[in-house]
Amino acid sequence: MPHIRRPARDQTFQATAINASDEIDITKVRYALYARKSTTDETRQVRSIPDQIKDCQKMATDLGLRVVKVLKETKSAKEPNQRPVFRQMINDIKRKVYDGILSWHPDRLSRNMLEGGEIIDLIDQGVIKDLKFKTHFFTRDPNGLMLLGMNFVLSKQYSDDLSVKVSRGVRSRFQEGKTPTPKHGYLNDGGTFRPDGKSFELICEAWQMRLQGESLEVISDYMNKQGYSRVIKKDKRIIKMSPKILSDVFRDSFYYGVLVQANQTVDLRELDSDFQPAVTEDEYNQVQLLSRRRLTPYNTRRRFELLPL
Repeated sequence: MPHIRRPARDQTFQATAINASDEIDITKVRYALYARKSTTDETRQVRSIPDQIKDCQKMATDLGLRVVKVLKETKSAKEPNQRPVFRQMINDIKRKVYDGILSWHPDRLSRNMLEGGEIIDLIDQGVIKDLKFKTHFFTRDPNGLMLLGMNFVLSKQYSDDLSVKVSRGVRSRFQEGKTPTPKHGYLNDGGTFRPDGKSFELICEAWQMRLQGESLEVISDYMNKQGYSRVIKKDKRIIKMSPKILSDVFRDSFYYGVLVQANQTVDLRELDSDFQPAVTEDEYNQVQLLSRRRLTPYNTRRRFELLPL
C-alpha cells in the first residue's frame, strides 16, 4: 500500500500548535474575562453575568491567571457582527492588548460559525495564546481545536433549532388568535384579549367620536381628561393617549376583530366567541374613508399651489 503523505500545512499546523502549547506560561498571559448573556438568551440555564464573572474570577485565582480586563455584553451571539464588546476585544487581541480569553463556556464567545471560525483561526495563527473556560477544558493542540470547533457547531445548531421551535410556537399561538402584543383598551389574558373596564369604554367612545368627524387631538384630549392611561408592565411607565397612538389605533383592524401579524391574518370573531370588538367592521371601514378624505383636500390644494400661473 503506498504511503500517503499529509499536506505540508497540516504538518506545520500540528507542530506549531503543539509547540506553542508546550511553551506557553499561563501566568504571563494577559487574559480578558468575557461574560455574556443576552436579554433574549437562547437558554435560561446560562448563569447571569455577575455569576459568570464570579466563577471565572475564582478560576483565575485558583490557576494564578492574570485578568487585565473584565468585559460584559448583553447581545446575542447567534448572528455575527452584532456584538461591539466582543468585536473590540478581538481587535484588542490583534493589537496585543490581551493574549488570551477567559470565559464561562465556549458558547459565550460564539453561537455562529463566522466568529467561531475567526477565534479558531486566531489561535491557529498564534494571535490568541490561550483560552480558558469554567465549564470546558481547552487544550491548544489539534484535538483541543477540534473539540472547540465542535462546541461552536453544537451551539449554532442549538440556536437554529430553538429559533425554529420558537417560530413554530409563535405561529401556532397566532393561529389560535393569541399574541403577546398589547392593545389599547384590552387586557392580554394568556395571549387572548378581554375588555379592560373603563379603558375599553373610552376606546369605544373614541371610535364613535372619530365617526362623527372629531380630530385626533380633540379625541385624545377627551380621553386623557376622562382618566385614560395604560401601564407598561416592563418598566411600569404610564402611557397617556396621544394623536399618534390614536392614529395607529384607528388603522388597526384588530379593533373590529381581525388580527394581522407578520403577513398572517386571523379572524378573532370566528376563533374566540368571547372576543368583544370595539367597533363593527362597517364602522372601521367608514373611519378609513374618513381619514383618506381628510388628507385629500390638503393634498389637492398643495398640488394646485405649485402649478405655474
